[in-house]
Amino acid sequence: MSEDYEKYIDKFENLVPELSGTWNTYSEEVFKEGLISVKDKQLIALACAHITESSPCIRLRTRLAKELGATDEEIAESVYIAMRLAMGQPYAFSSIALENFDLMKNKESVLKGYFISKNITPQIQDFHKISGEKHEKFSAFHNIVYEDGHLTKKLKKGLMGLACAILAKCPWCIRSCVRDGLQEGVTKEEIVEAINVAMVMNASANLAKTSVTMETAEKYS
Repeated sequence: MSEDYEKYIDKFENLVPELSGTWNTYSEEVFKEGLISVKDKQLIALACAHITESSPCIRLRTRLAKELGATDEEIAESVYIAMRLAMGQPYAFSSIALENFDLMKNKESVLKGYFISKNITPQIQDFHKISGEKHEKFSAFHNIVYEDGHLTKKLKKGLMGLACAILAKCPWCIRSCVRDGLQEGVTKEEIVEAINVAMVMNASANLAKTSVTMETAEKYS
């Protein structure tokens, strides 16, 4: 990160210290040792930073994870979890496209029902069939991404994947991560810790962009 970036972030935080102080207190509390270790929280944060596409956050969380003993392999697996969940939203939302295609082709109403809570299995199976060999390759990637590796399946899907799914705004991905997390022994308290990490990282992506705001404001001062 450039010196100008640091300068403008400091300027932003000093403008309303009561707000930045309260924010920092919350963020620091989230990253304390809990049911999820500090190192694993930083790896979850790193995956989240790839979902929010914040380069400053990616750099910071990579550094903090390394300082806490994370290996390059653990970092790489965290990024692959983010990649898988970034694919999860369009994959799940394909059900909306295919459902609407069928309804419109048959001249039926597309305004009935509530697609967020419905069973999308028929549309997903249709997507698999039409995708053919592409689905087979995707399925192989999906299976290996979530396997126990340098990180546990519990961490990768039940906590890290869940945090990324929430940031990717994919309700079906969220349900899938909760379901598999339960099978791996994830607790409600651990889920809440992971969600707090996601909350911090979503806000941190905004914080990282305040350097642009402050640089622009300076030009008009």
